[in-house]
Amino acid sequence: MTPTTDTYVLLRAFVDELTRCGMRAACTTPGSRCAPLVLTLAREERLRCFSHVDERCAGFFALGLAKASGLPVAVTCTSGTAAAELLPAAIEAREARVPLLLLTADRPPELRDTGAGQAIDQLKLFGGAAKWFFEVDVEGATDEHLRWMRMLACRAYWTALQGRPGAVHLNFPLREPLVGDEELPQDETGREGGRPYVSRMPAAPAGSADAAALGDLLSRSRRGVVVAGRHERGTPLGQAAAEFAAVAGWPLLADPLSGARRGEAAIAHYDALLRDEAFAASVTPDLVLRVGDLPVSKPLRTWLAGLDEVRQVAIDPEGAWQDPASVTSDSLAIEGSEALRELAGAWARASGGPLAGEEDWLAGWRSADERAAEVILGALGDRDLSEPAVAAELGVLLPREATLFVSSSMPVRDIETFWPVRPDPPRVLCNRGANGIDGTVSAAFGAAAGAAGPAVLLIGDVALAHDIGGLLAARRLELKLTIVLLDNGGGGIFDFLPLSRATMARTPDPHPTPAATPQDGDREDIYTHHIATPTGLDFADAASLYGIGHERVRDVHEFRAALERALDAATSGVIEVRGTRAGNLELHQSVWRAVSRALSP
Repeated sequence: MTPTTDTYVLLRAFVDELTRCGMRAACTTPGSRCAPLVLTLAREERLRCFSHVDERCAGFFALGLAKASGLPVAVTCTSGTAAAELLPAAIEAREARVPLLLLTADRPPELRDTGAGQAIDQLKLFGGAAKWFFEVDVEGATDEHLRWMRMLACRAYWTALQGRPGAVHLNFPLREPLVGDEELPQDETGREGGRPYVSRMPAAPAGSADAAALGDLLSRSRRGVVVAGRHERGTPLGQAAAEFAAVAGWPLLADPLSGARRGEAAIAHYDALLRDEAFAASVTPDLVLRVGDLPVSKPLRTWLAGLDEVRQVAIDPEGAWQDPASVTSDSLAIEGSEALRELAGAWARASGGPLAGEEDWLAGWRSADERAAEVILGALGDRDLSEPAVAAELGVLLPREATLFVSSSMPVRDIETFWPVRPDPPRVLCNRGANGIDGTVSAAFGAAAGAAGPAVLLIGDVALAHDIGGLLAARRLELKLTIVLLDNGGGGIFDFLPLSRATMARTPDPHPTPAATPQDGDREDIYTHHIATPTGLDFADAASLYGIGHERVRDVHEFRAALERALDAATSGVIEVRGTRAGNLELHQSVWRAVSRALSP
């Protein structure tokens, strides 16, 4: 065989082994050096391959698909800066614990650091963002090398998926010629029956002893609180947390990203409630049980950080250490859903109802939550359309089988503040590992590709402009995504920060020339131009460019009708909601003031 044929035989064994392990999707991007990788992935019938023209979009698309499916997704690209474009997705994968396989093509060693084109240093290119790095030898397709290649594929797959999931980076130095015309010979080195070359079982879940130890720790509490943050694993942690809180009689403060904002103990409006200092001081618990990541809500995080005398127990099987305030007292490396369900079942059988918690503890939280819900509903009204109203409407209107992907910044905060408690909430995903807005459109399309039901994206105008190239997935990949766009003329979240009130005057030139002396009306609004950064784009034109529908709505009734049409449609579309940053800020502040008044005795 020629060296080129050897390379393809080795790569075929590698990809075959990935599918045997369970991988079902891959993303490709164009290039010459990556052709052997791209062609091998695309020819594998067991894989669903998604073609992208942009590596950064491909990385985030794979990230969203891996979030939705829970399985590693491979991404391949050519050498040079194309590989560097995968870094933002690699960082998010590490921080959010999402399994990815980053397969970068590279120049062979003799072309590195010699001035050869498209050759950069790709060794450990992603640094600490990669869970594991390895440079792959793709020459000499002996049986020994084929078996090693199969083992390597299994190791990469299981490393990305198990323990603390993350991105694995494999670098493939490929020599020309990159395409051959020989027929590939048979390869008999795979295990019989389609089994992986190396099978690896996940770590054993928590046993009875673990649950008993947790139960002993929690049973002494009379004023406990359950805090549930983002959880994107396949385990039913959110539902288990809701069941446990109901049996224990503890308030459940559940971020919608947790899947736990359901059941009798869930408190929907804790973000607004804990902004009131008197209320926050009156509900000091004697124990906090934390599951999932730290929630988005800053008032909740601040409240937890102030409970330095309260024991806080985290269920943290992946060693994520979600505790920037350093107040956690116990970190338990156990699988939470099984442990909580076992504990809830045992306590329910023993007590026949809520545990020995204070009788009015949960009732007090629920009463405050009901008052907050009433004044929030009054403040939002039943006709005016606003960013909080959109979040609340989505919480009610989206079907159980839907997936809502939410952009960082204001959209995810509005979902946390205004999302209702419901018995069958849809799944909510967000890139909250590194909390950036980059790649949001692409990640949402990736989630749509892996979702069982309709997929919806809630996004602001700056985040959409940032990843506008991701819209190409609608037509090129024939994917359906309903995009709810909140266009308020810039990054509205900054208006909530002291930054927006800081002095933004330019430093005077001590030696101005007559031509440089500013005239009346010439001085720009520095905050708006450099911080809020309105784009000035007409997103109807962008939708037309990418071949997707667009509809602008003006009130709640129009929004409901547009959402119903979009969910029933066969293709992607944008529902645009126009607003102003100043009006949005004032509405939020009025809601918080109304909640505080409702809590006053």
